[in-house]
Amino acid sequence: QVSAERVHIGFFGLRNAGKSSLVNRVTGQNLSVVSQVKGTTTDPVRKAMELLPIGPVVIIDTPGLDDEGALGEERVRRARQVL
Repeated sequence: QVSAERVHIGFFGLRNAGKSSLVNRVTGQNLSVVSQVKGTTTDPVRKAMELLPIGPVVIIDTPGLDDEGALGEERVRRARQVL
């Protein structure tokens, strides 16, 4: 479970902008699936961790804000809920 006492850091942007690659780099893990296919991240992905010098954080990878279609609109809505 994610604590509200942690600093939340969200990564937002267009599809295939490199958000998941950056999240993987920051966390030092293959937390998010990375692909050349737009729309690979379909739901927000959260990782609670310690990030120095900040301390306890939650890193959040989000779907692209330019996703299209009925499913795409739902993905964008979920990404915006992170805010």
